[in-house]
Amino acid sequence: MDSRMIAYMYFFNVKRDYFECHEYLESLWLDSGRPVVQKGLIQAAVCLYHLHNGNIRGAYRMWQRAKHYVQGGRPVYEFIDINQLVRDIDQVFSHVPTQLYDSVVSPKQVENWGLPTVSLTITDASIASSLATFCPEPLD
Repeated sequence: MDSRMIAYMYFFNVKRDYFECHEYLESLWLDSGRPVVQKGLIQAAVCLYHLHNGNIRGAYRMWQRAKHYVQGGRPVYEFIDINQLVRDIDQVFSHVPTQLYDSVVSPKQVENWGLPTVSLTITDASIASSLATFCPEPLD
């Protein structure tokens, strides 16, 4: 498995740095023929980045596109349980007031909602356990 995919998993699950995980997977996506499922995984990270920064409108719209793109990876893509990811992010949005789906709010307001944390479910135990000690190489 490409180390950039593992870096995506690491930044998503361990660091919760959705911007960085997007950067690593975008690099892989560009080098591997732009697979649609990877595009969806990139957009899922961007969705969570926007959401945590209060851009509910951008997050929700990004998730609607991402959800469409990840469909081709169901049930599992590169050891990521896509079905679980879709359920988890949909669950997050079920905690966001629907009247705010077209809004921007403060990150503090988002924090106060106590949204569930989304983690990628990794179906390979050795990859999942290695994430805690993974050290990504810097992107050029």
